[in-house]
Amino acid sequence: MAHSNSGQEVEVWDWSIRVFHWCLPILIFLMWLTNDQGEMERHFLVGQVLLGLLTYRLIWGVIGTPYARFKHFLYGPKAFFAYAKGFFSGDKPRYLSHNPMGGVMVFVLLGAVIFQLVSGLFTTDDIFTEGPLYDTVSRDVSGWFSVWHSRSFDFLLVLIALHLLAITVYKLRGEGLVKAMFTGKKKASLNDKDFISVEVSGNSLGGFPWWRFVLAVGLSVALVVWIFYFV
Repeated sequence: MAHSNSGQEVEVWDWSIRVFHWCLPILIFLMWLTNDQGEMERHFLVGQVLLGLLTYRLIWGVIGTPYARFKHFLYGPKAFFAYAKGFFSGDKPRYLSHNPMGGVMVFVLLGAVIFQLVSGLFTTDDIFTEGPLYDTVSRDVSGWFSVWHSRSFDFLLVLIALHLLAITVYKLRGEGLVKAMFTGKKKASLNDKDFISVEVSGNSLGGFPWWRFVLAVGLSVALVVWIFYFV
């Protein structure tokens, strides 16, 4: 049986996903700013918040609301190329959440931010600053992380630019993505490729799973505290 709100607005992005989405670029900017100004104490403080946020997103991608789960927008090569062909031919299929191309970009972006963050945990400037996990690896490994922590930020900037370009292209083609990341809602249709019915989603589309949220937040905070204060 299809969702009763078919053809009407349904919640696709829960509030925690929207908070994550808008906090991520702010934290990335603050990480750059504090490093650029040499305020490393604040740099590591922002890093703690970013680590907690990313950990939450990874956990939420497994146990969160249906459209937030990674398996929902993890498509194979066949779906990816079929969507790309339809997109450029004008016969573009519609997805409520991330389409196959967008799904790839999500994983690449998350991977790039995670590498940037994790590599920073092992870095050193050989003078004043050491990452919280610097002493857990050899000097050579730390040196490798330090080099790539600096280099990979340029790659991350390129990915962010591509992400913004894609949003602009979709907008020009009549599919606004930004509004949904504010409201969390999109108009659903039975023709949507990733439509989720009531039977599949349970109460996750109509009610927020608070106990899973508390679990995800608790595990995220625990990881940050362990890395920065106990390792």
